[in-house]
Amino acid sequence: MKYAIFSWFGYFMPFEERIQLIKDAGFDEVMISWEDEFAPTYIHKETFPDIVRNAGLEITNFHAPYRGYNDIWEKTFKENAVSFSEFVTMIEDCRRFNVDTLVVHTNDLNLSETFKYENGLAFFSGLAEAAERCSVNLAVENVSRQYLLRYVLDRIKTPHFGMCYDTSHDFIQLNARGQIIHDYYDRVKALHISDNDLLTDRHWIPTEGKIPFEKIMPMIKKTPMKVLSGEIIANEKWRQKKPSEFLKQSLIKLKEIDQLR
Repeated sequence: MKYAIFSWFGYFMPFEERIQLIKDAGFDEVMISWEDEFAPTYIHKETFPDIVRNAGLEITNFHAPYRGYNDIWEKTFKENAVSFSEFVTMIEDCRRFNVDTLVVHTNDLNLSETFKYENGLAFFSGLAEAAERCSVNLAVENVSRQYLLRYVLDRIKTPHFGMCYDTSHDFIQLNARGQIIHDYYDRVKALHISDNDLLTDRHWIPTEGKIPFEKIMPMIKKTPMKVLSGEIIANEKWRQKKPSEFLKQSLIKLKEIDQLR
């Protein structure tokens, strides 16, 4: 396995400095939120790939920013035309910058009970078609309502359409906890590895919480993934220490759970 972490990991500093720290810590790749940064310095997202690659890192995937995901289910495909176009542009950006995967969400937390399955299916079917045209993986993340992800995975079976498996999201849901990766391990296109207390999405370093990685890692090993990527963010305790220490410990623990069979 190779190892990756998000470009944002909890310390407030310029993008270039974070990338260099990630490289110095020993990571192979980095995941990028595909949106401009405004603080502490402004930087246009189109400059990210060169900064990352010039530092000697590869790009695991782009992560789409917030785009009103509930609208996908609550409004018709026609009403979502602007949002749809924005997502297609992000898929095309992946092709343009030689990044093979775009990660998106299914919904936000406050989804109305009046949503319609056919709205979501039309939207994601259109994105799946765009992903096939661009030969880019579209990885839909398991967020709060996994039944929506299951719904689209069961109905859209094109080669580049699949799942981003997030361990933390999975294990704060009492009736989930490993089942979705068991059922769709062959559809995994991206990974978000982190730990929590089984209550909230903490983004802790693996083994600092209660997620049973000895249960999950054998399933992750069955997926097509060759990069173990952490969506790990320093908490208040870690922010009292140097970011280099946090990154080194994150990599140590990713390598540790990678040895689980």
